[in-house]
Amino acid sequence: GRGCGAGIFGRLLRRRPVDLTFDNHLQACAGQAVVVGLPEAWFLRLVTRFYLLPLLAGLVAAAFGHYLFSMFGAGTAVTDLATLVAAVLAGWWVVRRNRLWSAQYPDAMEVHLLRVADNDESIKE
Repeated sequence: GRGCGAGIFGRLLRRRPVDLTFDNHLQACAGQAVVVGLPEAWFLRLVTRFYLLPLLAGLVAAAFGHYLFSMFGAGTAVTDLATLVAAVLAGWWVVRRNRLWSAQYPDAMEVHLLRVADNDESIKE
């Protein structure tokens, strides 16, 4: 949660805890912080689904909102507000829609236990 701000957005969107199942070949104990990984192809799919698609939807909606309100001769403040609202709503809609799909990960996506985290690496929620 410290890298790109995902922890902040997770708290804002009321992210639920995730239960992961993996082979515990490092003999990590319950409650111990660990570093996990997943295949790069799946990581790229998740980044596309949860970052790129909402960003593109927001940009397209912003452009459309700006064009539409400019055509009707709305003032600059109204056009800017409509552009902002259209972008936020489109991005939110895509994120909400993706959250509905999030439980549909195939069994082939394996989470791997990479190593036990050091004390300074432990994640504090």
